[in-house]
Amino acid sequence: MIIMRKEEKNDIERIKYIYDKAAINPITYYLDAFFGMTTQNSLYRKIAIANLDLKENNVVLDLACGTGYNFKIIEKYLKNTGKLIGIDISAQSLMAAKKRAKKHGWTNIELVNIDFTKYEPNQPINAILTTLALEIIPDYKTAIDKIHELLLPKGRFSMIGMKLNNKVLFKPLNIFLEKISRSVYIDYNRDILKYIKSKFGKIDFFKEFNSGYFYILTVRKR
Repeated sequence: MIIMRKEEKNDIERIKYIYDKAAINPITYYLDAFFGMTTQNSLYRKIAIANLDLKENNVVLDLACGTGYNFKIIEKYLKNTGKLIGIDISAQSLMAAKKRAKKHGWTNIELVNIDFTKYEPNQPINAILTTLALEIIPDYKTAIDKIHELLLPKGRFSMIGMKLNNKVLFKPLNIFLEKISRSVYIDYNRDILKYIKSKFGKIDFFKEFNSGYFYILTVRKR
């Protein structure tokens, strides 16, 4: 049983509120994707998803799927077969994701409005993806534990993450980013890479982009 601290519950409610508002007025998503070079058709999303080694009829989980930015690329591999499970705590984001799926005629998508750490699937998971989320999810270590637990043996996990740049030249920008990011609950000071490595044994793929402020990471369950 997962016991959630009061502060975590409050954080989750605030994050729901922020991203519900963002889904209603998606200019914030567009600006974030533009400046982070992670637009819907970005090379970096394509690399992260390609690293999942998806096949038709696979079951893929998109953690913190938001409005469905990853769906188009994932469906190029699934071809409307198998299942794409989109999980998010923002109901408004999932409404936008549902509209996106309907517009493209994707019938293999299941959307679940839940805290991921409480999610219990009714089928095995071949691959899990998350983009720009582990720095926001309050109990990120429990989320990583859950990712490892849900994956089938040899299943892959791929992510796009955010981090600060460790070069001296960028330190003033780091301070600015940390300050503005607190308003949307982005925490750059988490040991995400270290914790993922402790769960999965090793990191199979790692690539920085956008001056080192973003990265792609892929691991495999052994």
